[in-house]
Amino acid sequence: MLYAKVNEQGDIVDVAPYQDHDYTVLVSPNDPHVAEILAQTLDHDSSQELLTSSDQEMMRVLEDLIDLLTEKHLIHFTELPMAAQKKLLSRKFVRGIHNGNNEILIGDIRADDALI
Repeated sequence: MLYAKVNEQGDIVDVAPYQDHDYTVLVSPNDPHVAEILAQTLDHDSSQELLTSSDQEMMRVLEDLIDLLTEKHLIHFTELPMAAQKKLLSRKFVRGIHNGNNEILIGDIRADDALI
């Protein structure tokens, strides 16, 4: 996601990969004016930081989507490839520890979604 800093006339003057009190307007990188600003300001390190930030956000979106689909019984967790199951479970476990709640994992696995 990109956020724009705008002047009093509402013109985009800068963009950033984060939202704060100056960068408040959500913008698309496909907007020609935004793309021009990005081309002028981004060096290799900045573009890598933007990609990394975007990848992390996209991973969280995918995790939430998979959780939603399994909660609604549209897919079974075990239908995912084993490598995907392991990665998702390890990320969920680490997030649980980080948030101080690793017991959430125990309640999330239903009998029909058992790994064995």
